[in-house]
Amino acid sequence: MIHRYIAHIQQKTNLSSQEAWWLLEHVLKPTPMPLVTQNELTEAQSQKLEEYIDQIARRHKPLAYVIGWVPFLDLYIEVQPPILIPRPETEEWLNQLIDLLIPKSSQIQRILDIGTGSGVIGLALAQKFPLAQITALDINPAALDLARKNATINNIQNIEFIKSDLFSALKSDQMFDLIVSNPPYIPRSALDGLSASVTLWEDHGALLADQDGLEILGKIIAQSADFLVPNRTLPFQMVLEIDRTQHESVKKIAQLHDWDCAVTQDLFGNWRTAWCNLSTQTSSDHLV
Repeated sequence: MIHRYIAHIQQKTNLSSQEAWWLLEHVLKPTPMPLVTQNELTEAQSQKLEEYIDQIARRHKPLAYVIGWVPFLDLYIEVQPPILIPRPETEEWLNQLIDLLIPKSSQIQRILDIGTGSGVIGLALAQKFPLAQITALDINPAALDLARKNATINNIQNIEFIKSDLFSALKSDQMFDLIVSNPPYIPRSALDGLSASVTLWEDHGALLADQDGLEILGKIIAQSADFLVPNRTLPFQMVLEIDRTQHESVKKIAQLHDWDCAVTQDLFGNWRTAWCNLSTQTSSDHLV
């Protein structure tokens, strides 16, 4: 009978069957009875389910904000509005980055994550590179509080969180082997084209940037070299998530600051990630 509720949720919302299952599990908490063995919801549970369906279908509230968490690689990440919800596109390139760098793990001692948000990028790297120290920056104190909570939940200790506008709070002698960032990069002109679940619920300051979305990316590219330990044996030393329209612009900006960058597409076929190295050696040969 539980499949009847799954079908009902999908009929009223645009959720997948897996997402509908997560919503049902959330409704049943803290009921000890496993979801697969409970044939009927109680009246209170049915009412709660309809409230959640209304939030998702009518108020465009993202499922992640309703249930309060998302899975991300091997992490359990709590989320809360308006801190950005981690996306599959980010999970994809981060997993690729980890696979590429694991053989070089002995050479990676310090990693910088700029604009950490809920902490997913820094935490995933801290988990996969336990001998490295990760520094995660964000300008939003609420985001940093959430990221620290997620570090505790996932029992990750080799990471520190610092309130900083890009590099501003770092000391001049703080140097890193790798810099990663998923910064604000969506052009302000594209705001009307975003879904209501994004525009009504997520932090515009963490989404949008001036100069056709390139302002923050340009600052990171221009300043990153000052905080990197040169390492020609790494395939890349800076990885940036970008907008699908920015692949040519980012490469041109990078060239102005002596970076070689290869831009790759995401699982939806959109340009998504710039993999950059300060040496004359391009990083494209290392990407598959």
